[in-house]
Amino acid sequence: MTTALRLTRPSFPVLKPVELNPVDDRALSCAELLGWQDLPDSLLELVESDLIGFHDELTGRYCSRDQAVLNRRASVRYWVENYLNGACSYDTAASMLGMDI
Repeated sequence: MTTALRLTRPSFPVLKPVELNPVDDRALSCAELLGWQDLPDSLLELVESDLIGFHDELTGRYCSRDQAVLNRRASVRYWVENYLNGACSYDTAASMLGMDI
């Protein structure tokens, strides 16, 4: 007597949807105005909120004289310019821009 074996189907991994976080248009336009269009997307994402702040101040939506905000913006400009000029590596710029100062 022959018995049939139960065939098991191979299990496939459950795919999760990719979460895309597109950079805001205000941030992209401000990056272009500052000459930062050559920045990698990952660095743009790190400074996206700062770029939106730059854009909002340039368009007259608000003005911040808070010392912490001014220090953060000076730090962003410093590390982005150093990265673009080749004075620091990507890893250094990313680690410094990811920190909340």
